[in-house]
Amino acid sequence: MSKFSPGKLMTAFVVFFFPILIFLGSWQVVRGLEKEDIVNQHYENKSLPVISEKEMNSFNLDNLVYRTVNLEGEYRPESYILDNRLYRQEAGYEVFTAFETSEKNLFLINRGWVAKENFDYEESINFNKGAVTIQGVLSPFKRFGLNLINQKYHDGWPKLVQQVDYKATRSDLGADVSNSVVQLSASSIGALEPIWKPVELKPSRHYGYALQWFGLALVLLCSYFYYGFKKD
Repeated sequence: MSKFSPGKLMTAFVVFFFPILIFLGSWQVVRGLEKEDIVNQHYENKSLPVISEKEMNSFNLDNLVYRTVNLEGEYRPESYILDNRLYRQEAGYEVFTAFETSEKNLFLINRGWVAKENFDYEESINFNKGAVTIQGVLSPFKRFGLNLINQKYHDGWPKLVQQVDYKATRSDLGADVSNSVVQLSASSIGALEPIWKPVELKPSRHYGYALQWFGLALVLLCSYFYYGFKKD
């Protein structure tokens, strides 16, 4: 006859780690659901008709996320060169340039990616400017690049940076800069190679991670009961 006697040490181990594994799995499920909502909103809004800057004023801010917009105006000389952007296993930069519209609004334009080996300052930054019409997708101004604390920007433009965030951009360009970044279309003037996606990790990746955490929790629980039974 067997009796359940896992011991204090094993019990303490399970009591400590089992809730953590369940929490991590649940957190990944929540993240997956959030990413699904973002992806669905992106595809729904991207398929809607293109709007002009003047039409943007008639929309609720939430309804403008991932809408395609036409902007008339000029590129400004301020650019961020976002370092450490890996694409197709090749190191490169993502270039963000300020754009002032004919309505005197200021946007940061994500012009896309360029390989570090082929980076040409004159072509990528000092391209021909003037009044132009560009098109792109409006996205929330979240942090782009590495999650760093107190990154120090050097004076002058362009700025080679490890991250682009809204607070620093407002400090550099002024408080009037939009809280939406325009993800420039490949056919627009000034476009490099677009690599932006609405989410970095697909929802399925999060669900896969969740399955791993829940699987570890199950193994831990089964092991607890398996080794906890001892024969007399």
